Amino acid sequence: MNYYEKTIGVQPIYHGNILDVERLTVELPNGKIATRDVIRNPGASVVIPITDDGQIILVEQFRKPNDKVFIELPAGKLDFPGEDPERCAARELEEETGYTAQKLEKILTLYPAPAFADEILHIYLATGLSCGECHPDEDEFITAKAYPLEEALRMIDEGVICDAKSVAGILMAERIINKRK
Repeated sequence: MNYYEKTIGVQPIYHGNILDVERLTVELPNGKIATRDVIRNPGASVVIPITDDGQIILVEQFRKPNDKVFIELPAGKLDFPGEDPERCAARELEEETGYTAQKLEKILTLYPAPAFADEILHIYLATGLSCGECHPDEDEFITAKAYPLEEALRMIDEGVICDAKSVAGILMAERIINKRK
């Protein structure tokens, strides 16, 4: 079956710092016309930093859209169209945690909300870590902490870690680590 929807019109709705919104007019596979509201976002890189002794570095920060503090993987948006996601991952790792990695290995591409957004998350496993000094953006208030992987998994089970990128990344890290044993 043909599932493709042909875009026949684009109406810009909103242009912001992190995202844009467009209303698309599309022709459906059956020939009917419909609209789709789409959030445009440059994408982001997510880092799963694993220390030599098997701990995972997570960050704690307040997220205004949900009015709560989250414990999550370090991450940040691509600064410009076409930015290398691996370079972004290295930058965000150092900015948010102070760590640098000898090796960054892309392990997952994730579309967190394909029903209404074009955002792509590039998820990297970071190993061979060296600790340095973090330097978050001036509007970021963030704390990095090392957790045993088992504790991070327990926090997922208990709903403490509950954002999609962190849950997916930590579960993937567990699978990769177990395969390499």
